[in-house]
Amino acid sequence: MRVVIPAAGLGSRFAGHNFALPKELLPLGDKPLLGHALAEAARAGFEAAVVVLSPTKHQIAAFLSNSDRLPLPVDTVVQSQPLGVGEAVLRCWSGEPLAVLLPDDVVLETEHWAQLIELHNQSGAATLCVREVPPETTRRFGIAECDGDRVVGLVEKPPPGRSTSNLAIFGRYIVTEPVAAALGRSGVAGELELTYGFAAAIESSPGVRAVHFAGRIYDCGTPADYSASVAAFPRS
Repeated sequence: MRVVIPAAGLGSRFAGHNFALPKELLPLGDKPLLGHALAEAARAGFEAAVVVLSPTKHQIAAFLSNSDRLPLPVDTVVQSQPLGVGEAVLRCWSGEPLAVLLPDDVVLETEHWAQLIELHNQSGAATLCVREVPPETTRRFGIAECDGDRVVGLVEKPPPGRSTSNLAIFGRYIVTEPVAAALGRSGVAGELELTYGFAAAIESSPGVRAVHFAGRIYDCGTPADYSASVAAFPRS
């Protein structure tokens, strides 16, 4: 199975903070964020990675061009406009299940991938990771409503009282045909979120299943979170 790593976003939350590098190349410990994503994919045993790039992110293309320092084979796909993770995944879809790894969150373990793949193989369902967050913060996340390991609802950034769940979607997924088909027929103008495809797949058999992630996450999604993660990241 291949893993898709989207890296074509605008990085708008980092705009104006005077970073000389794209967010995906910001350092954390001894690697850039994209390097950590590739290392996680290699530890998980994926056969290859596909990094989806913006044509303006020449530094990422240069980083990936040095195959000797990459931990697994990497192909690239260009997303000419910032049309969202869902559209990036569609560009890589070839009819076979795909893993998706969002590089904003760095983790140093891989058991979640074994669980995601095993649950997918057992059920045939699309799978995703979820993690518990404080109830007062659910409006910041996509939220999964679950019955056991079965996902019965997905709500994007719900206001207080909209959902009773505090299970936030964590950016590790196995995408299946029903997810890709829903993305392909979405007709969404602008950014196409991957959550849209998963929400649609809930309604078709075999549905969507969830794996709970409880490990340490080094969140690098905003400048403040990135700074905190740099300070907390273990030194080699």
